[in-house]
Amino acid sequence: MAIIETTVMERERLEEVLRSPWSDFVARFMAARNLHGLLRSRPRLATPANLETLARLFSDSRLLQERQGLFLFREAAGALCVVFACKESVISEAAGQLLYKILRNGTGAAQQAVCETLAALPVKIQSISVPFADTAGEPPSVSWQELLALAAVGDCADVHFVGRSLVVKLADERGLLVVKLARAGDSPQGLAREADWLDYLGGLPASWPVNFQIPRPLSTGRGFLFSLGDFPLAPPSGIDLHPHGYAIAFIASGDYYCYPNDEPVAADFQRQMADNARLLGLLAGRGIIHDALIPLFHNRVQSDRREDGGLYDWTLRGRLDRWLDSCRHPNFGSSGLRDFEHFVLLAEPGVSLYKQLGAHFLSMLLVAASCFRNKEPDLQGHSPDGQPVDCRHLFDSNLLSSIIEEVYRSYYQGFAGVKSEGELPFDLERLTARMIDEMGVDHHMVEVLRLVDQEVMDDAEFTSFLKARGFPVDEISRFTKGAADIALSTGPHLGGFNQPISLPEMVEAVGAMAAMCVVGRFRADHGHRELLFPEPPGELLDVAGC
Repeated sequence: MAIIETTVMERERLEEVLRSPWSDFVARFMAARNLHGLLRSRPRLATPANLETLARLFSDSRLLQERQGLFLFREAAGALCVVFACKESVISEAAGQLLYKILRNGTGAAQQAVCETLAALPVKIQSISVPFADTAGEPPSVSWQELLALAAVGDCADVHFVGRSLVVKLADERGLLVVKLARAGDSPQGLAREADWLDYLGGLPASWPVNFQIPRPLSTGRGFLFSLGDFPLAPPSGIDLHPHGYAIAFIASGDYYCYPNDEPVAADFQRQMADNARLLGLLAGRGIIHDALIPLFHNRVQSDRREDGGLYDWTLRGRLDRWLDSCRHPNFGSSGLRDFEHFVLLAEPGVSLYKQLGAHFLSMLLVAASCFRNKEPDLQGHSPDGQPVDCRHLFDSNLLSSIIEEVYRSYYQGFAGVKSEGELPFDLERLTARMIDEMGVDHHMVEVLRLVDQEVMDDAEFTSFLKARGFPVDEISRFTKGAADIALSTGPHLGGFNQPISLPEMVEAVGAMAAMCVVGRFRADHGHRELLFPEPPGELLDVAGC
């Protein structure tokens, strides 16, 4: 009893520090941290007054303006979350409601802290084991004719390249033979991994609730990876293939290369978005993550010298490089997901559930906006008088809002195994309006080729870099490598060069969606529900979301 009384006195003292207008930031941070620790060990000691004191911090104007405020908000959100997660606490639901209110209506560091905290709730996901092949040793060499025989292809007149892949249309509506080739410098392991994923997922007994036509990989008898001995035609200009001709082959559906935003606002575009969101959620709920729906970069021009390769981390809220260009060929369509070499297991090092779920939502929102811009794909950039092109008239706000909502609810159902009921965890009308304002007007077109980036290029690389960005050869000759920074018009981007993202509302919404999916799965784990399809046998993992 004495221990409990002492603990209550300490709790009350910490609350007083948090409430006092005379407490400085450091004192309040330490009080929030200690209260978090106290409630973590004794969550049932929390009272409604505790919850109110903690919740008020998220609307405190001084804290919202504090540069280090995120750290205090994380402690306060953590304290609320341990009460929410305690089933024995009579005020558990009240703590959850406060967290949800802040998540939906808060902004900046306050909202970010709540998203991160809720996304860190442990969810139970079955561990799986994919039988990845050993790629040691040289794969077998296969001729083009041998490959056609293996795929039961007769006379082959219609063969062409799609990117780096040779594609043959099969007779009798049997789909496509796709021969995916390694690029120069690629490890063949990536191709072998893709074939193993195709084989594993195609062999599952699960009945997918939406259309998911998984390509069937072809085996040479010595595995899926091979070296193509001869080519039926030369690769297109700019496609630099591996000199050993490493490849895999698979049979895909006839619409494998049909993208959801090929035809502007196609009749079934909304359904395709919702179906693929459902698939992504279902797979993520099984610990299988597609980590490259579209290429997302903070800064492509610095990709060769940055440790992160310039890849985009949405939680840092930085500028998003060439968003419209990134949406050109998304890795999903009417036949489901594709590019299986980008599947990773949640249990693999460095794979964060919260970041990956958020990247899925971010990618799908970008693709949704690109569909409207594709009505007039040449309408972008700046006008002759230097004004940003205004394309907002291409957007249908009601349709965009409907797509966003369906993507969220479909993904949630796939991941949590239950339907999302009630209001959305973000302001849909505000998000839609801000997306149209920022993604419909090309405010940010410039990237900068800095001196430090030029110094790591030789003359041929420098020329090739500028040529790839639209400079004619005679104009390139006017530049001297290493003389000065070079401004390049390569947008549209979301944000100025080395600046924050110009659409923070989208990042906040993405964080809220990802966090609520984890909350939904957490609550389902502690209730009773049937999964939409059987889980594979495996050890249950408690996976922290961030």
